[in-house]
Amino acid sequence: MIKVIFVAFAVFLFTADSKAVNNNDLRSLYSKGQAHWPTIQTSDGRSVEPMSLLPVASPKPEHVALGDKLFHDVQLSRNNTVSCATCHDRDKGFHDGRTTAIGIDEQIGTRNTPAIFGIDQWQSFFWDGRASTAKQQALMPIANPIEMDLDPEIALARVNKDKSYSVFNQSAFNSSTLTTEQMAKALVAFERTLAAPNSRYKIFLTQLNKNPIQAVNSLSDSELNGLHLFRTKAKCMTCHNGALLSDNQFHGTGLHYYGRRFEDKGRYDATHNSEHIGQFRTPSLLGLMQTFPWMHNGLFEDLSGIVSMYNHGGARPRPRKNQLNDPHFPKTTDLLIKLNLTKQEQTDLVAFLRIL
Repeated sequence: MIKVIFVAFAVFLFTADSKAVNNNDLRSLYSKGQAHWPTIQTSDGRSVEPMSLLPVASPKPEHVALGDKLFHDVQLSRNNTVSCATCHDRDKGFHDGRTTAIGIDEQIGTRNTPAIFGIDQWQSFFWDGRASTAKQQALMPIANPIEMDLDPEIALARVNKDKSYSVFNQSAFNSSTLTTEQMAKALVAFERTLAAPNSRYKIFLTQLNKNPIQAVNSLSDSELNGLHLFRTKAKCMTCHNGALLSDNQFHGTGLHYYGRRFEDKGRYDATHNSEHIGQFRTPSLLGLMQTFPWMHNGLFEDLSGIVSMYNHGGARPRPRKNQLNDPHFPKTTDLLIKLNLTKQEQTDLVAFLRIL
């Protein structure tokens, strides 16, 4: 009798891990708190970080005030028309809502503007990871000929000549003038205060630590099943895990357009390692609906289409005739596998993604 009960219980747990018996069972299971949720499933069997809230940073207020002023100052661009805030709009989750960024002289960039939040959690910056620290990243858009097109030393001279900065410089660094190191430090201090856009997901995680039942009841049946799928059958947390919902790694997802229009070699641009052609840093999914459109090139506007693509194992472009012998033709990562999600499961997954 004990053996029969054990087997029945084991079957229930297995079923709960892969697909819910019904919504009531799933709601009961997730209402017990995250420590009791089904084990996260990844396509390669790795253990990954669970969902959590981003830590709150506490930089010096004086550095933040100076960084805020610098972030919004068009003097940091060649012709005084572009600031950091031009592409990182506070009202759009510090994103710009465009397919790709538009910089100085209305020049159109090739990549989608990354939203700014969770600065302390990133291990590299830009889609290709060409900056390894936030301070290194902070000055690079100033020098970029498409973005702000100004030598950072000239930008610094302009700032040091501007008397409106005196009180900020004195307060932050006890000096009437700044160094480029201090300018970068102040910009990063301001960026560290930028939080991910408010979302139902953030509210859900906040409630989860206090009242799991209330948190789970805030989700519709479709959203709850989507959360379950995100963690299990859909294997989304293979790459989208932890507080950032990003693994901080670079992967080839087949969206490189190698040898075609929109070609982007991704990580290769930073490393010049042919193995990195077509690899991009995993983006955070936080504030997903505020950082539309998506992917490194901003060409994707339909969440259902994205889910369908990953359900089929991701994009796997084939070489053209003239590429058949090209040893550098990018390969799609083995982490993307066919998921066999039903139409309803895909709908539920999209419902959950929309609350992120």
